[in-house]
Amino acid sequence: MTNIGIGAFEGCRSLPSVTIPDGVTSIGENAFDACKSLTSITIPNSVTSIGNWAFEGCESLTSITIPDSETNIGDWAFRNCISLKSITIPDSVTSIGKYAFDGCESLTIKCKEGSEAHNYAKGNNIKYKLIS
Repeated sequence: MTNIGIGAFEGCRSLPSVTIPDGVTSIGENAFDACKSLTSITIPNSVTSIGNWAFEGCESLTSITIPDSETNIGDWAFRNCISLKSITIPDSVTSIGKYAFDGCESLTIKCKEGSEAHNYAKGNNIKYKLIS
């Protein structure tokens, strides 16, 4: 298995945690959309792309670390993750889609100065914390 397909776990309201296996390179559109009980997800270094709406509506997700292999975060990827307080985005991410964090009112993006994530946070009035 190299990708998690479109809508693979969409609407799994009782799914508390996910560990994506090594070797998976992409998380498809709506893969975990509306998984309202999802509190933690482990993304391996093999993942390079998170699709549009991949985690939209994961209301219980509080923090996430994007692996250093990641290059792309899709449009609305974390939209309406209302409990998301912290996301660490490495400087390997060169593309963050529009409204990727729309509705994440308490979010702080942890990122390196001058990175795509830093520029995204500043351009979208999202709190950020610079890391080394």
